[in-house]
Amino acid sequence: MSKDALNQDIKNISIVYPKGNQRETIILVIVAVIGLSGLALLQFSRKSPSNRLGNRALVQAENQNQVSEAASAPLQKIPGELLRTSENPEAYKPFRFLMSKFSQGAVYEMDLGDGTPRKAFVNGSVQHIFKRPGSSYVTLYAKYEGQEVQLDTLHIIVGNKKEDHMLLPSIDY
Repeated sequence: MSKDALNQDIKNISIVYPKGNQRETIILVIVAVIGLSGLALLQFSRKSPSNRLGNRALVQAENQNQVSEAASAPLQKIPGELLRTSENPEAYKPFRFLMSKFSQGAVYEMDLGDGTPRKAFVNGSVQHIFKRPGSSYVTLYAKYEGQEVQLDTLHIIVGNKKEDHMLLPSIDY
């Protein structure tokens, strides 16, 4: 076959393009096929269904163990609050901190913010002597069934030691 004959055959071939609704339908079908093949690919790339159920059952079993442990020790809000007063402590003088809303069974301790070890509350109070004046934060902690919780923090200002002046009676002659 010659070149001219081949060119003539190509010109005689007519391509039929879909018109109107047919074109939209074909495009819609192509998009749907591509979308479904993508979903199928995602499903097969995951673990097999039996493994997924096994992992879920393992997580549920672990959660059930945690719930049973928590059921043996019910969650409880531990009360405790430092009593606010208008008094400020003075350096080198005993000062008593009082606590309100405390419960029996919990151990309450106070971090006095001055570098000294924590002090335990006895019957809702703790006494402390600050060694120097200045600003400090005191923090109330509670220990109950192996757990420790910070309950309250109070900003205090430790004043200078006030001098006590003895008043002598004056005698008139």
